[in-house]
Amino acid sequence: MRAYCGIDCHRCPVYIATINNDKRLREETAKKWSEEINLKIEAKDLVCYGCKSNQIWQMCRNCPFTKCCKEKGLNNCGECDSYPCSEISKFLKSLPDESTFLDQVHKERFPD
Repeated sequence: MRAYCGIDCHRCPVYIATINNDKRLREETAKKWSEEINLKIEAKDLVCYGCKSNQIWQMCRNCPFTKCCKEKGLNNCGECDSYPCSEISKFLKSLPDESTFLDQVHKERFPD
């Protein structure tokens, strides 16, 4: 399962912790992400069944990629004729696997 932004949910620690009810992984992820992005993240808040579900992590509820893809009826950003926009390009800078996935989707949908 892939998020609108291309993230593989099965590799996301929040999704994994939710599916496996893994308290330790939630705590480790909350600590790590709190330090990395300098924002207090509570382990109890790390609950997500993927952005295409009805229960997503609170930090992703206002995701611009989710909003855009839903408005356009797309499964992910790679299906967009405007891909890559500046916002997704900035987001994907540190996510090479997700970028590769979305690039491939776009290439298949819009062959040269």
